[in-house]
Amino acid sequence: MPKKALKGITRIEYDGVSTRGWMIRLTRQGKRQQMFFNDKAFGSKAKALKAAQDQYDQWLSTAPPVASTKGIRTHRNSSGKVGVHIVKNTDERWKNAESFGYCASWVDKQGRRRKISFAWKRYGKKTAWALACLAREHELTDRTQVIELYEKQHKKKGAR
Repeated sequence: MPKKALKGITRIEYDGVSTRGWMIRLTRQGKRQQMFFNDKAFGSKAKALKAAQDQYDQWLSTAPPVASTKGIRTHRNSSGKVGVHIVKNTDERWKNAESFGYCASWVDKQGRRRKISFAWKRYGKKTAWALACLAREHELTDRTQVIELYEKQHKKKGAR
């Protein structure tokens, strides 16, 4: 039966090295705290673990909340919209058979990866971009819903 994982606490035990103990680490807002609890210094493996857990709990009680990076653009983003990227599809059966589109992707509340894409050939490059951005913004995988939302927004703009 696998042992229960201890968040922020790692067992350090190498063959051929006499140093054995528990390492605790906590990172918040780019600042990392870490401390090592040696088995010998605390009298036993269990006592070192207890001390490590107590210290980690103390750090947690004073640490700021975890900052979410959802929706924050990073250097890896090249499209300009978080969660939207270009996709290139190729078909090995035919020479030069490739198509392009925009794909919106995100992780839902259950932790599952979701995505939907819109082909340039079918929707046009500009509309495919707008549809993918809408799908990402509203986290929709139903193409019909995304298109209805897009049409609703464009009717309002045309009525002005």
